[in-house]
Amino acid sequence: MMENVDKYELIMSSSRKLIEEIGFSALTMDKVAQKAGIAKGTVYLYFKDKNELMEKVLSFGFKRMFERIKGKVEGEKGGIEKLKTLISENLNYIYENRYFFKTIFLDEVNIVFLKKKSKESLNLRRRRYTNFIGEIIKSEMQSGKFRSDLDPLKVGYMLVSLIKTNAIYNFINDKYELTEEMIKKDSEDIFDLLIHGIVMPHT
Repeated sequence: MMENVDKYELIMSSSRKLIEEIGFSALTMDKVAQKAGIAKGTVYLYFKDKNELMEKVLSFGFKRMFERIKGKVEGEKGGIEKLKTLISENLNYIYENRYFFKTIFLDEVNIVFLKKKSKESLNLRRRRYTNFIGEIIKSEMQSGKFRSDLDPLKVGYMLVSLIKTNAIYNFINDKYELTEEMIKKDSEDIFDLLIHGIVMPHT
């Protein structure tokens, strides 16, 4: 049983490394097998095709990211601090795994495996994250700190887009080795862009 688990994890980690190195389009089951140092047939024992393998890799990556962010955010008090922590942790996770996310963000048009089923799965993962953000927004609306006319889920999507666009901007400008200070500055910029449009004005 342990051997099976080890091979599954080996295939997953090898696939992730290949995504970083050559992108989605060039990845094949043959290359995964070579990278993992196992027979091609062994890969097919765990995944029926490239689509399923790539879907599992992305699902695992999102789950790990979301659980880390959720754990950090839930330790904060108040919506403002929760949003600050969420943005900071999301950016940190992206840059800790920058070459993987660079491929995801910049090679997105070439992700040929995103068939109907995979797109639905991607949308469900995105919806889970934006719902989480939406609950933070809703809580602050109820407390009177944020405008009462907001659509919490829409704000969640907007924030996710800001975080993603910030990373894309850095990637296309060859900024891969961000310092702690640079990530902090990016986090503050994203927070300011979002929050100035939703904080209740002082009366």
